[in-house]
Amino acid sequence: MGWTDALLTGIKEIDDQHKVLFDVIARLELSVTEEDKWSAVHFALVELTSYVTIHFAVEEALMRLHDYPDLDAHIGSHRAFSAALADIKKHSIREDVSEAMTTLVKGWLVQHIGKEDQAYVPHLRSAPLAGSAA
Repeated sequence: MGWTDALLTGIKEIDDQHKVLFDVIARLELSVTEEDKWSAVHFALVELTSYVTIHFAVEEALMRLHDYPDLDAHIGSHRAFSAALADIKKHSIREDVSEAMTTLVKGWLVQHIGKEDQAYVPHLRSAPLAGSAA
């Protein structure tokens, strides 16, 4: 499954970053068909890992600014995904991880954006910035 407008949060920066994540995933999927599959998959995973780190930092900063009550659980979900991605990236040096990578990345991302990210949207839209006078 690729990007669909059903995954929109209505927060432009987050939506733009989510779309970039899906673009990176599409490149990851294409890398599986490359002649030099090993290096293409590995470097696509490196790109994905870098972008995910940036995206998670932005998303978590927004949630902190708005005192999102489920921040710790959301961060935990981010960290679990990052750890699983790091493990796949580590194995990509020695073995074909294309199936594990596709399953993890696409499945997690669609579920995470579609459920967990959607859960913070109403709070971010209604909560004042942390520390500001309401």
